[in-house]
Amino acid sequence: MSTSHVRPAHVHAADLGHTVVLLHERTGAVRALLGAQREAFLALDAAGVAAPGTDAEALAASLSAAGFLRPAQPGEAPTPILALPATGPSWGTQEAPGALPNRGPLSPGWAPAAACALATVLLVRAIGRREHAFSRLLRLVRATAGVARCPARDTQVVAVLHCVRVIGGVSPFRTACLEETVAAMLALAVTGRRVGWCHGIAADPIRLHAWLRLDGCPVGEPISTLRFTPLLQLPEPAAAPAHGRDRAARGDTP
Repeated sequence: MSTSHVRPAHVHAADLGHTVVLLHERTGAVRALLGAQREAFLALDAAGVAAPGTDAEALAASLSAAGFLRPAQPGEAPTPILALPATGPSWGTQEAPGALPNRGPLSPGWAPAAACALATVLLVRAIGRREHAFSRLLRLVRATAGVARCPARDTQVVAVLHCVRVIGGVSPFRTACLEETVAAMLALAVTGRRVGWCHGIAADPIRLHAWLRLDGCPVGEPISTLRFTPLLQLPEPAAAPAHGRDRAARGDTP
């Protein structure tokens, strides 16, 4: 008898058309399924059962061992797969700077909070099992999201991100978009200001990114961030306004 499998709620799936990408929220592990594996996964996700001796059965066993699938309870259905909107290829037209940007002076009002927040994020990341670091940072984001009540302004978010990025750039520890955005969100929250946090995916090439948002729109980010579709949004999003692209363009350096 075949075992029925289901994708847990903490495993997010995005279909890019040619590839299905799985993100394990508790470990930060990512699995990309292409070609026949993609087709087998889509069929398995819809039916829950793989025929014995097929590629789908082998895939189910592999994903179950990695924690991307688990035995299903009666009547249990998986969360929907996120279908990414079609985006044209960039053909390498998105430019990247060939040197580090000139960040300029830090905001004296935000630099202390940014430094303390980044130190907290790095400490949370370091304490505990390495494979659970992503989960610990997500718990910090969820806790932070419930603290502040007053929406932050664009200029405040950009100023805090600027401070975090400059401080992270001279830190001996690795800091990337995940650590920077969590630290900026925390720094804003301790002063009572609220901002949204997103972790998403884009194609051409497939890549993951974390960013901050206000009113559903990226802030402190280059315009290319609009190519990303959120997999995780904290707190849960409301309807995004139609004027989002203007705000996304008023971000940091491209």
